[in-house]
Amino acid sequence: MKRTALLMGLVAATAVQTTWSNSIIDDAQVNLTARNFYFDRDYKGESAYPAARDWAQGFILKANSGYTEGVVGFGVDVLGLAAFNLGHNSEDYAASGLLPVGTNNERIDSSAEIRLTAKAKIQDSTLHVGTLTPIFPVLFSSPARLLQQHYRGAHLQFNEIDQLKLHAIYVDRVNQRDSTDYETIRVGNPNGRFAAAAASSGLHMLGGDYKINDTATFQLYHANLHDVYYQSFAGLKSKHDVGFATALSDLRLFVSEDEGEARAGHIDNQHFSGIVGLNRNNHTVSVGYMQSFGDTAMPTLASAEPAVFLDSMSADFSNKDEKVYHVRYDYDFKDVGLNGLKFMTRYSKGVDIDLPQFGDKDFSQSSLDFDVSYRVPTGKLEGLNLRTRFSRYRNDMPVTGMAFRSDNETRVNIDYTWKFK
Repeated sequence: MKRTALLMGLVAATAVQTTWSNSIIDDAQVNLTARNFYFDRDYKGESAYPAARDWAQGFILKANSGYTEGVVGFGVDVLGLAAFNLGHNSEDYAASGLLPVGTNNERIDSSAEIRLTAKAKIQDSTLHVGTLTPIFPVLFSSPARLLQQHYRGAHLQFNEIDQLKLHAIYVDRVNQRDSTDYETIRVGNPNGRFAAAAASSGLHMLGGDYKINDTATFQLYHANLHDVYYQSFAGLKSKHDVGFATALSDLRLFVSEDEGEARAGHIDNQHFSGIVGLNRNNHTVSVGYMQSFGDTAMPTLASAEPAVFLDSMSADFSNKDEKVYHVRYDYDFKDVGLNGLKFMTRYSKGVDIDLPQFGDKDFSQSSLDFDVSYRVPTGKLEGLNLRTRFSRYRNDMPVTGMAFRSDNETRVNIDYTWKFK
């Protein structure tokens, strides 16, 4: 009897181990990214600091398990983050968002954190609870610094209908790009656009993406930053072969209004942005337009960029009443013996900007940007990515109290990812 029980126990243990190994371990993915980032925003005109300048080394470990077998599969994802200050006398410069900052503007020499996310899966649908990095029009985890912005909450993704992905998210805390701590979620308030940079108890979001066909995708989302604002989004992306070239388009509409206690004061905004372009061989030429309607500027979450088509380096181009004209050129060197090398330049001009706290004058801003990147396509260094960006940003806004000031900005990134499985 004892031998039979022992044998049954060994068989059961072997079965469990096999199931665990086949699902959790065999399907696991582990990646380590080393990211070197130099940031230099050289201010023009009067400023408390001559520049925002930092140089840092980051490491990003993503260890994602598979799922256990059964009707409901379970797993866990681990995110490890580390940052090291490589600059000298960094306290002489304004903070760039790359590194945590001490009480006297000094940069922390090093920082590290580990974040966990539990997950479950039924058929093709998933639930993640813990650390989230949502990339949606109304809830956007900014990746624009050394380490990405993260949120704490739950994300349900429904994938059971062909061509349709539905999302439901609730988040109650945010881990900013230059911090290791969670904090309350706030509305962004650059240039004093609203009554306050109000905090909220949390945000929930509903929405989805519908792939109409192989050439067009429609998006519809709604978010509620509790007691601050509602925001709805509709977007349409398309790509069509027109014979001599491929026509591209990206149209986006945000509608926002204050909600509940309206802790940030009155919010009323309708923001349209659209870009159309033609791609022929290695060349892509695009033109775009954005306009902000309503009583206020477009609200976004603190330390996150607005999810308009223009991802400007030095400003967000979404002020009250602002009209933005945009032209862009991209070139891919893939067919001229330099596969992996890409070049982009663009010019954006914003006019008729209303800053209520500075009177009725119509302000303007402009940005000329250049972006050169190279990803090693093959060989031992495959995946090594080098990127250099430069922006010449100018505005005629008052210097005192402004979030965005005229500057020349340079960013240099060197990224390399090891894939262990």
